[in-house]
Amino acid sequence: MFNIHYWTKENRVIWQDVISYYSYLPATFIYKDISLEFINDGTGFYSDKFWPLKTPEGKYVIKTTMGMSFLYAPFFFLGHVAANVLGYPATGFSMPYIFLLVMSSIFYFSLGLYFLRKVLENYFSQKVVIFTLITIVFGTNLYLYAAIEAAMPHAYLFSLFAAFIYLTIKWYKNPKVKSAILIGLVAGLITLIRPSNVIILVFFFLWDVKSFSDLQKRLLLFLKNPKFIAALVLCFFIILIPQLAYWKFATGRWCYYSYSDEGFFFLNPQIINGLFSYRKGWFVYTPVMLFAFTGLALSFKKFRTFFFPTLIFIILNIYIITSWWCWWYGGSYGNRAFIDSYAILAISYAVFIDWILIQKKIFKITVQTVIILLILLNLFQTWQAYGNDIHYDSMTKKAYWKVFLRLEKPDRFEKLLQSPDYEKAKNGKKEY
Repeated sequence: MFNIHYWTKENRVIWQDVISYYSYLPATFIYKDISLEFINDGTGFYSDKFWPLKTPEGKYVIKTTMGMSFLYAPFFFLGHVAANVLGYPATGFSMPYIFLLVMSSIFYFSLGLYFLRKVLENYFSQKVVIFTLITIVFGTNLYLYAAIEAAMPHAYLFSLFAAFIYLTIKWYKNPKVKSAILIGLVAGLITLIRPSNVIILVFFFLWDVKSFSDLQKRLLLFLKNPKFIAALVLCFFIILIPQLAYWKFATGRWCYYSYSDEGFFFLNPQIINGLFSYRKGWFVYTPVMLFAFTGLALSFKKFRTFFFPTLIFIILNIYIITSWWCWWYGGSYGNRAFIDSYAILAISYAVFIDWILIQKKIFKITVQTVIILLILLNLFQTWQAYGNDIHYDSMTKKAYWKVFLRLEKPDRFEKLLQSPDYEKAKNGKKEY
């Protein structure tokens, strides 16, 4: 982060989707107008700082939900104080705000690693825990979204998932209302950031369910302890209330679909593309995650506590992610939508590493060497993506292998690219 220092560059950090995630804060606390009417002041200052949509009635509405603004908020207020003290424009967009927004990524990402370490230490040796954390951070596209695309939601969601898993395990060991409240709040915040991630609740309800009889016992546990579930559900919905109130104010409706002509095609999920396409295939750009799926299969025998909640969640997650009209998720390195779930997959990956360590020496060393090489490949390709040597949305098989492990783009590289047709994709048609 300090090498790139994006906070000193024009149109970075608060850009693309972050514009919408962040806009709730300056609109509410600086401009005192969540209706966003102030952007029509004629100066043009706000044109690239707020990207609202218009309702059929002509009112402005912020496209994304406000969950990320909750996480940004402490750093936004610090930035506001710093801007006033240091003499920067207190507009919400000067350098102190941007710098502290980037620092928020370090803070939440560090919390996520802490909770993930606490989860893994319940079941695995320190050697397995360390190797797993190193791989998840440096061997996946999480690294880019924690360190370079710092204000995007994926590293934050990774951390919230880790906290959710930690709280889930803690609650089942010792059920308390306090833990149930925290689970509800974290699950509500996850959902408020990315509504499709409400499926994280599946992980809670199926944790440590190993058979059909266990499922029956789980239902009985909830029925016998309604106060815990009531506290969880109540706190889950409390987190959503500000968003419902905003929609009511901005549109006149308690629930409002603000993505306009963008939606899901659940009858035509692009699963193969989402996993294996050279444009953005998850396993093409994050191949180390294949070992997590191997670990998931292994956990059926040795760590069945994890098996069913992880399996059901991953099936639903892949289906939902690849059903989105823009299955490649715009400009990104790899399929960024899967990053949120790495805290869950880290457990399966740890199962695989735990199994590898008891295998014969030659096999163990071979697999570990492959993993290290894949980590190095990810770091190199992250650098390529940062320099746009791996194109943000137009990669093809020929382009990928032409630039593979190359320090510079070859001549005529752009001719190997194939841009997606966003308008066709919105209508559920083949995008190229």
